[in-house]
Amino acid sequence: MQKWWSVLFGAVLLAETALTLVAPFVGWGLPPLANRESFGRDVDYLFHLILALTGFFFVLTEVILVVGMWRFAGQPGRRAIYVHGNHKLEMAWSLVPAALLLFIALVQINAWADIKYAKQMRPPHHIIEVSARQFEWRMRYPNEQTRKEMTAALGSEEWSEPTSKKAEDWGHDSTGFATDFHTVNEVHTWAGANTRIYLKSRDVLHSFFLPHMRLKQDAVPGKVIPVWFRPDSDAFNGEWITGKGWQYEQEDGHDKVWDLACAELCGWGHYKMQGRLYVHKDKASYDRWLADAIKMQRDTDDGRKK
Repeated sequence: MQKWWSVLFGAVLLAETALTLVAPFVGWGLPPLANRESFGRDVDYLFHLILALTGFFFVLTEVILVVGMWRFAGQPGRRAIYVHGNHKLEMAWSLVPAALLLFIALVQINAWADIKYAKQMRPPHHIIEVSARQFEWRMRYPNEQTRKEMTAALGSEEWSEPTSKKAEDWGHDSTGFATDFHTVNEVHTWAGANTRIYLKSRDVLHSFFLPHMRLKQDAVPGKVIPVWFRPDSDAFNGEWITGKGWQYEQEDGHDKVWDLACAELCGWGHYKMQGRLYVHKDKASYDRWLADAIKMQRDTDDGRKK
């Protein structure tokens, strides 16, 4: 009777493996990639490579486990045999994982450098400061004139040293300019724009995660960490229309909503630390949103003063 437990155990594992293989074909895989033109494809390649390697060895070890459960099920009157460690086997299961880890470390070098190394980030066309706190994301946007002074010209990949220094000073400034616009839980950019984020935390460790851009970076207290992403030139999820507000693009009959999430457990309210990524159809749409948002902010401030 005890042998049949191995059959049940194997059936459950087989069902889990089958669901994993079917998942991408029924929409349970990664969200649609909107960052193909920069590092998005590399991130997806590494994800699937690591999933294939770990999946193979998961299936292998579980098959060995199920076979062992069937063959060596307890029998009345049968005594277990003590077998000393097999040094060859121990060397094998130590060296194989070590070789695989070394292989992954080498394969990911270029992708890591493109995403993480500040000197290899593309010159930005847009800059945002993101400040994490329990339990929200606070964004600071420069006005149009300030943005032009510290970014590359639209369509250009050239960025001068003085311009770079201005951007870094702005990103590290804890107070900002009086003309900056502040909002909560909203990342706004436009299709095709190299977007630089200066990431901070006001309290504990958080993790800035944009699934559609394949971007994830911890926000560490006491540090300002630059990260970047570039929405594809044809990848946007809506536009801002004055008088109507944000108009989502449709996808399979639903609004094309792109999430911003905290991917690091940061306290009791971690679950509600959510935001949205708004990729405008073009720069004109972003400009309309920024102008309307600044006007709304000023009107609110004037109303409070009265």
